Amino acid sequence: MSHAAPIYVQIQGFLKQGIEQGRFRPQERLPSEQELASRFGTTRATVAKALQQLVFEGLISRRAGSGTFVSSPSLNDRVDTTLLESFEDHVLATGESLQYELLIFAAQPVPAEQALLMGQKEPLLWRLERLRYVGGRKVALELRYLPDAIARGIDPQWLRERSVQQVLREDLGLTIGRIDNAISAAVATSEQAKLLQTPKGSALLVREHTIFGPKDRILLQGSTCFCGKFSVRYTLDPSSGGARAWGR
Repeated sequence: MSHAAPIYVQIQGFLKQGIEQGRFRPQERLPSEQELASRFGTTRATVAKALQQLVFEGLISRRAGSGTFVSSPSLNDRVDTTLLESFEDHVLATGESLQYELLIFAAQPVPAEQALLMGQKEPLLWRLERLRYVGGRKVALELRYLPDAIARGIDPQWLRERSVQQVLREDLGLTIGRIDNAISAAVATSEQAKLLQTPKGSALLVREHTIFGPKDRILLQGSTCFCGKFSVRYTLDPSSGGARAWGR
């Protein structure tokens, strides 16, 4: 960084370089405004101006009474209408580690409307609930319902190691015909906040999905709540003849 640059730009460059080179790690507290002002021989107002831009870029976050911290890396998923690719497939392709914490996998009574949505006559489905970690960070809470005929063939250990799509395809040998998705926003309930270790009322991105087998047999239905920075990128392929996008 040239010293001809404005001081606030020098401060931004110093912090950005520190984050890129790992001197300042995710969730680590950065030098205070006073420390940065002394280091660059300037005022706290100039430091505040530099930090404001980095907050806007999502590189850092400011916590009242605590200081300024490096933001956690953002996560993104990709939805391509021509592929049956899971979030887990995408994460593993980037080289990140992926782990699961199984919370619940058991047959439970459910509301009659849920059973009807799943095409079940009896209001008894298997509830799957687990936490998802990427690179050791807790990023999502999964809630899924499965028909008894499918769930009884699943070894719980599989759910501690693999994505549900992998379990259905590879362990059970089932064919996935299509997956219907809907994306929405929500705020964390007390229970979700506790499990995800995020403040109650914080923003969540929710993906609802239904996995169908041949002849539109429902194999699974549920949702995944993502916390922190998360985005979904869509690829629409008009050549497939069936690509559609809409809001919900």
